[in-house]
Amino acid sequence: MPRNKGRNKDRDRNPDRTRRRPRWLLPVVAVVVVLVLGVVAAAQLLVVKTVDVSGTVNQDPAVVRETSGISDGDRMAGVDTGSAAAAVAVLPWIDTVTVSREWPSTVTVTVTEHTAIGVLDDAGTPVVVDASGEQFLRDATPEGATPMRVAATDQAAVTAAAEVLAALDAMDPTFRAQVTEVEAPAADSVTLKIGEDREVYWGTSDRAAEKAEATRVVLTREGQYWNVSNPAQPAVR
Repeated sequence: MPRNKGRNKDRDRNPDRTRRRPRWLLPVVAVVVVLVLGVVAAAQLLVVKTVDVSGTVNQDPAVVRETSGISDGDRMAGVDTGSAAAAVAVLPWIDTVTVSREWPSTVTVTVTEHTAIGVLDDAGTPVVVDASGEQFLRDATPEGATPMRVAATDQAAVTAAAEVLAALDAMDPTFRAQVTEVEAPAADSVTLKIGEDREVYWGTSDRAAEKAEATRVVLTREGQYWNVSNPAQPAVR
């Protein structure tokens, strides 16, 4: 017992023994701090040399670049990617957009565009509709967009008609090309016009994949007017 007390006293007299740090630690920390400060300083000096736009098909990439507000010579560290993306997102063809820095000197603007699946007439002005039913572009008629006879003010009907066309497109884009018009006086009353004299009544856009397949099947049969509102039991109207 006395020995142990003596050892404890020695430890108390030399508290630095247990707190001693490796001699190399402080120089290493200093080097790391200098490196970090150097990287930060260098980043402040780097400037934009390229604004790269990818994903455009119909939207002019030069317009995307200009709308982003990012120019050659801007400080890379100062580029506001969020504001740039928000600005590009308002362009008519743009569905989604991301803006990112690619160090040391490139900013990349990556977009996906709306798919023009249909076009309707709004008091004499063509309005382009995408696969979700969004009316995203006015006064244009893109090639391949199916004519839609539906009121622009009835968004539910527009969405239903677009979903029908999207289902046909998902099954086979060339099959949708056979549709000369889609008519939807209401969301639950969608009819496809095929060729010059054939019609297929869908009703709602529910069970769209099944109805698309039923449409493909009935068009191989005789009959001018078909009803696939119940895709399990298509019938001649």
